[in-house]
Amino acid sequence: MRGLLVRFALKFNPMKLVRIGVINIGDELLLGQVIDSNSARIGQFLAPLGLNVHRKWCVGDDAEEIKYALTEAARTEEIILITGGLGPTRDDVTKKVLAEYFGVGMVFSEENYAHLRNLLEPRNVPIREVHRQQCFMPANARLLENKMGTAMGMWMEHEGKIYIAMPGVPYEMDYIMIHGVLPGLKAKSYSSNMYHQTMHVGGMGETEIAAVIEPLLNKLPEYISLAYLPALGTVRVRLTGNHENAALLKQQIDDYLNQMSASLGEKVFGFGDSSLEKALGAMLLEKGLKLGTAESCTGGNIAHKITSVPGSSAYFMGGVISYTNAVKKTMLNVKDQTLENHGAVSEQTVREMVTGCCEALNVDLAIAVSGIAGPDGGTDELPVGTIFIAAGNADGILTRKLTLGKDRSRNIETASIYALLLAREWILSPK
Repeated sequence: MRGLLVRFALKFNPMKLVRIGVINIGDELLLGQVIDSNSARIGQFLAPLGLNVHRKWCVGDDAEEIKYALTEAARTEEIILITGGLGPTRDDVTKKVLAEYFGVGMVFSEENYAHLRNLLEPRNVPIREVHRQQCFMPANARLLENKMGTAMGMWMEHEGKIYIAMPGVPYEMDYIMIHGVLPGLKAKSYSSNMYHQTMHVGGMGETEIAAVIEPLLNKLPEYISLAYLPALGTVRVRLTGNHENAALLKQQIDDYLNQMSASLGEKVFGFGDSSLEKALGAMLLEKGLKLGTAESCTGGNIAHKITSVPGSSAYFMGGVISYTNAVKKTMLNVKDQTLENHGAVSEQTVREMVTGCCEALNVDLAIAVSGIAGPDGGTDELPVGTIFIAAGNADGILTRKLTLGKDRSRNIETASIYALLLAREWILSPK
């Protein structure tokens, strides 16, 4: 028996993961003035290499706090990615702190100075002393090109660990990650056979999903883990594994997700980097359907989501923001009697908004929304968060009533997501 266990372990031994830490620097991040999108982007960039972020820190523009984060990261991580604090202003202290941390001096970089001149002189921007000061780097830094801005990235190695500093501006960081960091990590053979795939489910909560796929979860090998990532109206189900046999791992994860998808049926709307709006667009193209929107409380957010997909002009004809009853009547032919008897926030009204939108825009399918987004304006009968949605055409309309909270932004986003889900449901429903 022991021999069998040993052979099993040798065959299925997962590979050792490379630990990667991220340090984001900037008072604006702690104050909430800027959202940390860099961490997410870094994770997305690393995933194709089979790498993932192990831990992250967020600190302000304070030398001692940055040193603390560096010390903590060095205890557990092999690669430390740093963003922020490389600019020319007084609050940009990252380079000086790194030099002190490594015990090296600061040296003037002619390479960075030439970069600055090539970037600024064609724009007739005078090079000032503050720009020149920006060209001082830790002595152990190898520069990484940044064609998007003045601050170049820095690659440093210290006591067997890699430290990479990049600007905090997202599009500048993106450039350095793509053109400098990822090729550098590949060259050093920092990669693993980690593989993950995601399945997108709409209209079900994670507990409902778990109840359906539970029999399959019991069959997952120990080197494959499952995670539920819930969002408004949708859940991402992700399988992640790490194994010496990359082909086997990919096949297993894809097979398990396909089995889960078969169990969940039409609730699954995509895999990988898909989105609800992409999935809906693909269905419209496949069916040859034209779509229009009639929005009240969502104020055009549904149309925005639809048109965020490249190529959406092939199926999306336009939208009407009928924020007032007057527009509902004149542009969507909602009847006076309907508004008087049932009100603007009602199932009857969104039904007529659907048919009116189909006529006005000459589309096969329309989405309509009307409700009380908040934070005030509700009544005892129709409290804040009451929203009616509809999808269909004159031949058939599906409707839903949402009872949400008092957060206006959340209500608008939730209603938009459920409206797209309802349109998808209408397409899939028997006619």
